[in-house]
Amino acid sequence: MYSFNERIRYSELGEDGELSLLGLLNLFQDCSTFQSEDLGLGIEYLQGKREAWWVNSWQIDISKLPVLGQRVEVGTFAYAFKSFYGFRNFFLKDENGEFLVKADSIWFHYDLDNKRPTKPTDEALGKYLAGNDKHMEMTQIVRKFDLPSDYELGDEIIVTKNDLDTNHHMNNAIYVSKARNLIDKDFKVKKIGVQYKKAAVLHDIILPRITKDKDSYIINLADKDGDTYAVVKFDY
Repeated sequence: MYSFNERIRYSELGEDGELSLLGLLNLFQDCSTFQSEDLGLGIEYLQGKREAWWVNSWQIDISKLPVLGQRVEVGTFAYAFKSFYGFRNFFLKDENGEFLVKADSIWFHYDLDNKRPTKPTDEALGKYLAGNDKHMEMTQIVRKFDLPSDYELGDEIIVTKNDLDTNHHMNNAIYVSKARNLIDKDFKVKKIGVQYKKAAVLHDIILPRITKDKDSYIINLADKDGDTYAVVKFDY
C-alpha cells in the first residue's frame, strides 16, 4: 500500500466548498503516479520502454468529501493482475483514519509501438504486489452498464490543450468533470462509475448524450457518429 498526506487546497474546491470531483480524481491519479515514480516504474521508465498504463474503468463510493484545509490521507494499492489488466483500489481518509471515499479501478498495460495491450514485466508485477493487499469492501462493483436509448443532447465539448495529459489524450479526470458540468441540478454524488472506450485528443468534438433516472444520471460522451469516448454515471 502506498499513501501520502495532503491538506485540501482552495484550488481543489467546488462551489459548495467541498473537494470537487476533479480534485478527487486528481488526488487519486497523483497517488498512483507517485507510487510508480517511487518504485522506479514512472513516466520516464514507461516512455523509455514505449509503454503506458491506461485506465479502463472507475467505481468511486463517496461517503463524504473533505473541505478547505482538512488534512487527509490519500492511498492506493494494486490487488491483482490478469493478463494485461491491473486492478487497483484507492481511498481517501480523514485525520481520524475514517474512510471518506473508496474507489476501485481497472487499468491496462499498453505497447505504444505495436498499438496493442501487452502483459507487464514480472519485475513490475512483483513491485506493485509486494504488499499482498486485498480488495477493499465496497458497494457492488458494476463493470459495465448499458447505454440508454433515450437521451437528451448536452452542450458540445471541444477538447483543448488544457484538457490533455502527457499521453496527449484528454486526462481521465476531465471526462468526469465535464460530465458533471453538463448537469445544472445541484445534487450530492454518492457513487461515480466511469467506463472509458476511446481516447479523446486535441480538437475532438464531444456530443454528450444525457439520461436521467430517478436516482442517477448517465452521460455518454460520444463523437458525432455516436461512438463513445467514455460513459459516466452519477448516483445521488
